[in-house]
Amino acid sequence: MHYKLYRYTLTKIVGEKEREIHPDHHFKLFQRSRGTDAYGELAEYRGKRDSVLMFVREYRSDFVGLIGRHSTEREVTSYDANEDETYQIEVDDDDYPNAAFVCLPRLRMIACSDSNQVRADSAMSRLHQILVHRHRAFFVVEPIKETFDLRKAINRFRLIEVTFDIFPVNPHTGDLGLKLDESRKLDHIKKISGKATAPSSEPMTLEGGFLTSVQQLQQSGHAKVGFVGRTDEGTEVKVPKPGRTTELAVDEEDSVRDESVGVRINVPEKLAYPFNQAYVTRIRKIARQFESSGVDDEDG
Repeated sequence: MHYKLYRYTLTKIVGEKEREIHPDHHFKLFQRSRGTDAYGELAEYRGKRDSVLMFVREYRSDFVGLIGRHSTEREVTSYDANEDETYQIEVDDDDYPNAAFVCLPRLRMIACSDSNQVRADSAMSRLHQILVHRHRAFFVVEPIKETFDLRKAINRFRLIEVTFDIFPVNPHTGDLGLKLDESRKLDHIKKISGKATAPSSEPMTLEGGFLTSVQQLQQSGHAKVGFVGRTDEGTEVKVPKPGRTTELAVDEEDSVRDESVGVRINVPEKLAYPFNQAYVTRIRKIARQFESSGVDDEDG
């Protein structure tokens, strides 16, 4: 199952001020927003009252749920064999296409499944409309905004693929990066784009070879880097190359802002909803690798 990872805020207007709702109250708010409202109506999204929050389940401080849309009717193709003609007819449809999510309130993060049924971005917009409709609560999400340092990626995941663009450099980079740039100049190459791969049994390292050169160029702002990594449980984490180069901090633990890269999580096993505690913990462990500094996470 493929997920997109977001940071979120959940606030409410109290008097004339907008105040954050404490993470320990998020589950209760979601729980009271399930199904239809007191008048039997669903929340409106893009002109249709078809958005619904369903099947919410709690696991300690985290919880899961489904964001659905009520189809009510759909258009199908009918075929007249006698006339050899096709035509469109509307039929009643009580289906609820949905997206599953794992909400991590104390991290202020949420992972939402991204499929053809309901796209993750659409599901998050629908969730906002549901919470506004039911409780005047404002649920605002943003994709991860961080250029993930290649050093950090290698320390935290088992890297099996690195994609990169390398641009002309100046002296503000390491020796290996300068050597790579000198070889580029010899053959009049303007930009180097490529992909490095490794088996999951022997993931990539930074031990002074080609990838170390790429990392030095990323640090000095002369390379864009994306990666695919795996956790010990086999979950795949993908962070694409950013849209532009960014000079990284000397300290690999420092976050880099102002560049949006959508973090994708892929759990290869098919597990029926509702997910169990182990599954939720698995998603949480990945999300923690992308959490902001200063977030109070009492679960540790």
